[in-house]
Amino acid sequence: MTDGLPAQGRRRLGREWGCPVPESGAGRFAGLGLDAAEEELYLRLLSDGGASARQLGARCGLAAERATAVLESLAAQGLVERPSPDREQWTAAAPDVALEELLLRREVELRRARGRINELMRTYRRSPAEAGMAELVEVITGRGSIAELWRSLQLGVREQVRVLDKPPYVRRSDPETELALLGRGVEMRAVYESRVLREPERTAEIRSFIRLGERARVLPELPLKLAVVDARWALLPVSAGTELEHVLLVRPSSLLDALIGLFELHWSHAMHFPAPDTADEPEDRHHRLLALLASGLTDESIARQLGVSTRTVQRWVRELMDRFGARTRFQAGIQAARADLL
Repeated sequence: MTDGLPAQGRRRLGREWGCPVPESGAGRFAGLGLDAAEEELYLRLLSDGGASARQLGARCGLAAERATAVLESLAAQGLVERPSPDREQWTAAAPDVALEELLLRREVELRRARGRINELMRTYRRSPAEAGMAELVEVITGRGSIAELWRSLQLGVREQVRVLDKPPYVRRSDPETELALLGRGVEMRAVYESRVLREPERTAEIRSFIRLGERARVLPELPLKLAVVDARWALLPVSAGTELEHVLLVRPSSLLDALIGLFELHWSHAMHFPAPDTADEPEDRHHRLLALLASGLTDESIARQLGVSTRTVQRWVRELMDRFGARTRFQAGIQAARADLL
């Protein structure tokens, strides 16, 4: 028996027997709701293949009664199987089945908790006078808080994300988060300000999103930064120039409806995001030039995108303007879009 051993001795005994005993807190399965003792005994049973409560207690520095109580808790969670009437050996359930079932139960609990958020919001009010407004619009201050809120909103999305994207950015883009959303079927629609096309790395990143399902369009200018998550939240700056320090979190209301309408209006007027060159055929380059013109880029920026000289771009632009009877480059792009050439 090891009940009389000091804590240090019990930890040493656990290590000698291959029992991973943390000094405090929970271990690698804390997210599943297992405490340290439950995790220790389950891992021990996995490695041993079977043992009695007394044997497990001795190996992990627990009294037999305590070990039995922990094993009963694990059995109730479906992680171990109780001994048969004629034997004392406890055995571990197969992890692929047992842990998956436990995960599903935790997901159900989380969905129930999410359903209580509106109820909890009533306790979040700062004063009766502010109650109505505090539920609809909240001011978030500080780059760290803004970045963390945006990440939380992305992780909580259910169906779709709609974004008006323009600099400045609170932090570097987080492609892993968006790729994860696309991987689980979330609809992503984004309208980018044409300045992003001047940044090769950002442009390449956006095209990787497009290949995985994002729908992207471009406009020469956008009035503001905006992100709408489902029809539940919107995030936008308090005012121009405050994007990095102060934003508004808008919840379901007529204001949120108006912001969704604002996004849809810009989406309907935007051009498709220019595709990369995939071949050397003139028609492919022709289509891409039209998209870049509609995005409002300068000749120099278009030349960098197409890998040609500025003079070549200017010649192509003149030809297109003559073809469509357009007075400006942007007008040529718009008329090409109306002619279904984009």
